Amino acid sequence: MSDGEAENGEAANARDLFAWLSREVHELVSHVPRVHSPSPIGFLRDHVSSNRPAVITGAFDDWPAMERWNLDYLADAMGDAKVSVNVTPDGRGDALLSTDGWTVSGLGDDEMKPGEVFVQPEEREMTLREFATMLATPTEDPDANAHASRRPAVPYVSRQCGSLLEEFPSLVDDCADEIPFASQALGKRPDAVNLWIGDERSHTTFHRDHYENVYCVVRGVKVFHLLPPCDGRVLGYVDAPAARFEQKLVAGENRFALALERPRRTVAWASATPASLHARARQTNPRDAVVPIVVEVKAGEALYLPAMWYHHVEQRRDESGQPAVAVNYWYDMSFDDRYAYARFAQEAHARFGGENPSECDGL
Repeated sequence: MSDGEAENGEAANARDLFAWLSREVHELVSHVPRVHSPSPIGFLRDHVSSNRPAVITGAFDDWPAMERWNLDYLADAMGDAKVSVNVTPDGRGDALLSTDGWTVSGLGDDEMKPGEVFVQPEEREMTLREFATMLATPTEDPDANAHASRRPAVPYVSRQCGSLLEEFPSLVDDCADEIPFASQALGKRPDAVNLWIGDERSHTTFHRDHYENVYCVVRGVKVFHLLPPCDGRVLGYVDAPAARFEQKLVAGENRFALALERPRRTVAWASATPASLHARARQTNPRDAVVPIVVEVKAGEALYLPAMWYHHVEQRRDESGQPAVAVNYWYDMSFDDRYAYARFAQEAHARFGGENPSECDGL
């Protein structure tokens, strides 16, 4: 029984148990606190064990990266080494996309063009100096009415699965290969350490990861829209065939197209955006409205994002015009009863829905 029972009511009397669960969780985790230099035991007790995000200060003030990292320095440090850059026409990698107006390759002889795909970015290899030049492309398309396939390419250093150590080894001494208090608290080293460099054109759609995430911002600002695991029901998951952006020269013009994966693969992905969730909340009983917790993480700050929390991420440059640069540390989660409870809530909603199941897609 929560302290807010007068508002939330007894679970036994709730018309929609899923909405009741969401209210209970948001009451317990209504904001993201800022904490300074937590001890390992404090971090484990107050955040990991209680499944609560936090913005952490003082975690990496001693990194040389805090003074050194800008695009010129990074490009010089990497020299002629090639790195992976994700490229899209709209800044959205790993997202649902309507195929209206798009050329789609990879269709079988008897296949119709799907109405929607789960699209992944095109991966290109280039030097970091080439990336910096590409990033300097004007952020506004000269022809604002042009179809997305004809818009300028948006580059984003966002390859995961350990990109910092694999592709940027010359930068490791400027930061770290682990976060000491997190490694001590969790009893393990990170599974992957990733480097992110991008501007306001790139953002990441709602998803969740099975990792405890410590996300350290070195330059710029990252804006996270967070939802706890119980709120996946509002994200409007859609099953769509997987595809990838590819850019080709057509009639002397670089254009993006979509290439379906072969063999064909279907991905369930969230269709909701922060804007659509806020719009829906305005049409919902205020008690049942589900809106994300918005957190700004500035240079020198780290976000602890618990495993399985849904997040949508935006970013912006700093005052000097440098792009957002961050290093994140993925620690494998413990697959304990928290994981089982989240899976149960997901499956229960998919089977039984809530008071208005037609408006809340399952996961």
